[in-house]
Amino acid sequence: MDHPNGMNTKPSARKTHRKTRTGCRTCKSRKIKCDEQRPSCQNCIKHSVVCDFISHSIGGTSNSGRGTQVTTSPRNGSIGGGPTPDFSGDTPMSLHDVQSTPGLNLLDLELLHNYTTSTANTLHIDPVMKTLWKINVPQLGFQYGFVMRGILALSALHLARYRPEKKELYNSQAMIQHQIGLRQATNALTEINEQNCTGVYIFSALTLFFTVATPRKPGDLLLVGDNGIADWLALVKGTSFIVGTSGKILFNGSLGPMFIAGRRRNELREKLLAEESPEDSPLAELLQLINKTTVDHQDVTIYLAAIESLRKSFVTYTESGQGPTFEPADVFIWVFELDHRFLELLRQRTQESLCIFSYFCVNLRRLDSCWWMEGWATHLIAKIYHLLDEEHRLWIRWPIEEIGWIPS
Repeated sequence: MDHPNGMNTKPSARKTHRKTRTGCRTCKSRKIKCDEQRPSCQNCIKHSVVCDFISHSIGGTSNSGRGTQVTTSPRNGSIGGGPTPDFSGDTPMSLHDVQSTPGLNLLDLELLHNYTTSTANTLHIDPVMKTLWKINVPQLGFQYGFVMRGILALSALHLARYRPEKKELYNSQAMIQHQIGLRQATNALTEINEQNCTGVYIFSALTLFFTVATPRKPGDLLLVGDNGIADWLALVKGTSFIVGTSGKILFNGSLGPMFIAGRRRNELREKLLAEESPEDSPLAELLQLINKTTVDHQDVTIYLAAIESLRKSFVTYTESGQGPTFEPADVFIWVFELDHRFLELLRQRTQESLCIFSYFCVNLRRLDSCWWMEGWATHLIAKIYHLLDEEHRLWIRWPIEEIGWIPS
C-alpha cells in the first residue's frame, strides 16, 4: 500500500513464538503462552492458581522414552494421571480404590511426607505428643477425609514458609485443601456421633494451627471479626461439647494420650494457681485499674472472669526457666474458656477488653519460635495500641515491654 509520505512500505512481520503442545491446561484454556516451568508455570503463579502442569517422573518410562506425567487439578486440589482416591467421605479408602488409581497423587504424597517427617514435630514439645501427631493423627486421616485435608493444608503452609520460590503454589494448595475439609467437617459437626467425634475434634485442632499459620491480613484480630466471633474459633468452641458427650470414646481412642496429658496439665495449672497469690500475677495491676474505672458492673464481672482465666496461662511460665515447661495448651486454654460476652466486647473494641487481650499477646510471644505462631504477638500488640486512647495505652506498657515492640 502507499504510505502518506509517498514511500511504499511492507506490512510489518507478525512476531512469532515457538509453539508448544506441552503447556499446562490452564494456559491452554486462556490461550496464552506457557513457559513450561516446573513445578508451576509463571502464569499460574502470577494468578495464584494451582498449576496442573506439575510433572514428575515416576518409575519407568513410556515407549516414547518420556516419563509418565502426573498433573494437578485445581478443582479438587489433587493430582494424578486419572481418577484419584476419594477423600470426601468419612470412611477410609479401600484397597480397591488405591489399586484402581492409574496415577499417583504426588503432590499430596509430598505434603503427607512433609507432615510426618517435619510438620508434626513442630506442633508440641513433649516427645509422646509429637509421636501422637506424627502417627495417630495421619491414621485418623485415612479414616476421615476432612482430617486428611487438614493435615495436607497445614503441611502446605509449612512448606510455603520455607520454600519461598514455591510459596504461591503451596499457599494455594493449602487454601483448597482446608476449604474442602472445613466444609466436610462442618457437615459432620451437625450430625456428631460416636463414629465421627474423634475426627471432628482433631480437625478443630488442625484448624487452630492452620489459622495462626495462614498469612495475616493487616486488620486481623485473630479471635473476632467485624461480624462476630472468628469462624475458626466458632468451630473450635463448637467441638467443646464433644468432650462432655463423648469423653469416654475420646479417652479410650487413638487420641486418648492427648486427653490424658491434657487432664494432667489442667490439674497442674489449678495447683499452681492455688499456690500463687493474685497480687503476684502480672495481671494484678490491670485488674485494679478495671475495678477502679469501669462503670458498668456487668462488664466488670465479664472482664474479671477473663483475667482470672488468663492467669492460668501465666502461672506455668517462669522467667528463670525453672519449673514446668511452657506448652501451647497453656496459651490456648484461655481462648477455649473465653465467655462469648467477652468476645462480643472485644468485637466492639472496648478499651478494657483490648487491654486484657494485650496481656494474652505476651503468651503468644513465648511461642514465637514456632513457625506457625511467629509474628502474631507483634502484629496484635501493634493493632491493639492503635485502637486504644492515650490513657489506655499506658495500661499496656508491661505487655509492650515484654513483647519488645516499639510504638511508631
